[in-house]
Amino acid sequence: MQLSRTDWLEQGLQLLSTEGPQHLKIDTLCKALGVTKGSFYHHFKSQAAYVSALLEHWKNTYTQQLIREVALIDDPVARSKRLSELAYRKDMRPEVAMRAWANSDAEVAATVRDVDADRIEYLVELSVLMGARHEQAVLLAKMAYAQLVGMQHLQFFISPTDAAKMDQALHTMAFPNLGGTA
Repeated sequence: MQLSRTDWLEQGLQLLSTEGPQHLKIDTLCKALGVTKGSFYHHFKSQAAYVSALLEHWKNTYTQQLIREVALIDDPVARSKRLSELAYRKDMRPEVAMRAWANSDAEVAATVRDVDADRIEYLVELSVLMGARHEQAVLLAKMAYAQLVGMQHLQFFISPTDAAKMDQALHTMAFPNLGGTA
């Protein structure tokens, strides 16, 4: 079986989500994928290199890809709505696991901080495009982001339908001049 680098990284996110970071060992990954260590070393120089690649992969697939996808939408209201749809469709478990892992690993903590800053910065830009003053946009972005992170941790209490309704309510309160269509 020929595995891609992405296959290894997706398996890492899965293991992280279900078993925790202590299971991101080369032997565990190889066993989960049914391959030898040679396959691992074909893609990664070391365990540390794998972890760094995993963090970059998470940042890319859970943040940068979403931003790139919605950037093609001209209308900022439609862009905001689509971003919410994409974010709430993602598997929330890697997000929760990353945040937990960040409590005990400096590299992970730095990546989580970078992701948080990138996401909030993008939400500020989007809020400004939707008509908020910069100061208000910063607060709105932080509120929206806190809602997302909170929902990640309450995923068994808040259904995807509830999340969409909560997101709609926040947009309606923040942008009443848009008729609550964000």
